[in-house]
Amino acid sequence: MIGRFRKALSLIRPQFYRPDNRHLSPYLRFTDYKRIWGFGILALGVAALLPLIAVTIIHFRLIQKSIDAEIILLTERVTSNARRAVTYFLEEHLNALRFTVNEFRYDQLTNPDHLKEILRNLKLGFGGLTDLSVIDHSGIQIAYAGPFKLEGKNYSNQVWFAECQKCEFYVSEVFRGYRNLPHMIVTVKSHRPDGKFFILRATLETERLIKTLTSYKTGEYADIFLVNRSGVIQTPSTNIGDAFKKTTLPIPDYSPRTQTLIATDRQMNPIIMGYAFISTQIAETPFILMVVKQKERMTKVWRQLHTNINTIVLFGIISILIVITITCTFMVNRLYLADRENAETMASAEQTNQLASIGQLAAGVAHEINNPLALIGETAGYVKDLFFMDKQYRNDEELVEHIDTILESVERCGMITRQLLGFARKFDIKIQKVSLKQIISDVLIFHKKETEYRNISVHVDVPEDIPEIETDRGKLQQIMINLVNNAFQAMDDGCCLDILASNEVPENVKISISDNGCGISEENLEKVFQPFFSTKEGGKGTGLGLTITYGLVKKLHGNISVKSEEQEGTTFILSLPVRIKEEMSDDESSFGR
Repeated sequence: MIGRFRKALSLIRPQFYRPDNRHLSPYLRFTDYKRIWGFGILALGVAALLPLIAVTIIHFRLIQKSIDAEIILLTERVTSNARRAVTYFLEEHLNALRFTVNEFRYDQLTNPDHLKEILRNLKLGFGGLTDLSVIDHSGIQIAYAGPFKLEGKNYSNQVWFAECQKCEFYVSEVFRGYRNLPHMIVTVKSHRPDGKFFILRATLETERLIKTLTSYKTGEYADIFLVNRSGVIQTPSTNIGDAFKKTTLPIPDYSPRTQTLIATDRQMNPIIMGYAFISTQIAETPFILMVVKQKERMTKVWRQLHTNINTIVLFGIISILIVITITCTFMVNRLYLADRENAETMASAEQTNQLASIGQLAAGVAHEINNPLALIGETAGYVKDLFFMDKQYRNDEELVEHIDTILESVERCGMITRQLLGFARKFDIKIQKVSLKQIISDVLIFHKKETEYRNISVHVDVPEDIPEIETDRGKLQQIMINLVNNAFQAMDDGCCLDILASNEVPENVKISISDNGCGISEENLEKVFQPFFSTKEGGKGTGLGLTITYGLVKKLHGNISVKSEEQEGTTFILSLPVRIKEEMSDDESSFGR
């Protein structure tokens, strides 16, 4: 699972983020790969996503406008149809009363029995009537037909009676009155033979009006009811409650036509509100028809569809961004790898030039040192000869040993200068059979005293089946000396040095030199073979030891590598062929890594 995750991560994580690229930074043509990568993702993302987002937003707004227009149109139609139904309900009862006062004489209307007969006929013909009464000009009810005992009631102080005196036809609000029940009345004013007016009043059943309104209710999210001009509920409302409550909805301005608008209720939820002022052909009414629909509930299906569309668009955006990121990562990686290959070539060429310059310098130094060394060697040999001529000194073993040490040191310095010359130019390799165990033993002799003084433990493991190798003894010895010296300088007193050899591949011999010293940081590990690079304190190292070692290993057709951890130790691994050719081309003697 972790492997798959890392593999997927590698598709979007650029290779230039890796820390092993720092040593190539001076040679890279495009140093700001992060900017190139980020700008590529940004540019492609904007180019791909901007049209998609813009089309999605425009499409959403167009559909939203279309849905709003459709809802408004449907609400306006319902409001208009309900308005016509309420208007017809009121007009038919007004016309019935007008027909009654025109058809019957005053004495007939004031006759209780005849008035009851008229009420019965009106109920059969029109329905919706509760009672019928005649009121004289003083407000006294002089005739009544209905279920209540209201004969002789005085209505002179009622608002509706005052309004009836001003006009021939009148439609009241819903009120309680003497019967203490919600009801409404319609009246027609007429005149007696003596010229005084009287009023024929009919009480309408609000239940029938409520049923008429309810029949136009479309769904649970819709509410339809009547209010008066002051905003008092006249018929029950699903959301507001029973009659006589004050509505919290805004009371619209008068309009002779049906109107529809988008508003908010007291919970600040969007609503579609249709309204119409009710008026008949013969009388104005105090009613305003209100049709209120919850917009969110009406558009629930659309909002669900919109959510699904947004989810699909979001998934598409994420997919596009992933594809863009992978594409940009791939392209920038290709650019980076091509640039890195050129940088590695340039770094190798620069290192070759450095080695060539160092070689020239080494050749000059070696040439200048050889002359004094020759003089020292000749003088030491001459002094030794003089000592052997004199019996006094001939038997002085300590003195002779010192003279031999001088001669051996001169020979060693001569070998080093010859290797310095070989570092600069092709140097003949003297191939001979060499015992690897003997070479290691000879090298450790140079450090015998230091080993004892610093209490350093040295462990050598060269199996007996390791064959003698055909190589240049001097160069191999110098390689081992440099690596052992390097290990001793990295170790503290009491540390351990392990030298192990193996013959895993018949054609090669593997030698590892391991110490448990201070180690090398990961940052410097790639630089250890570079010329003049040294981790030692100032003045304690030239930075050429491992560079020369690297060159000598290459001259012997071998390879060298290093493994190290800080505070854990360092291991140099040599791989040398068992047999090499004596003659090498100039290319083979180069030090390019």
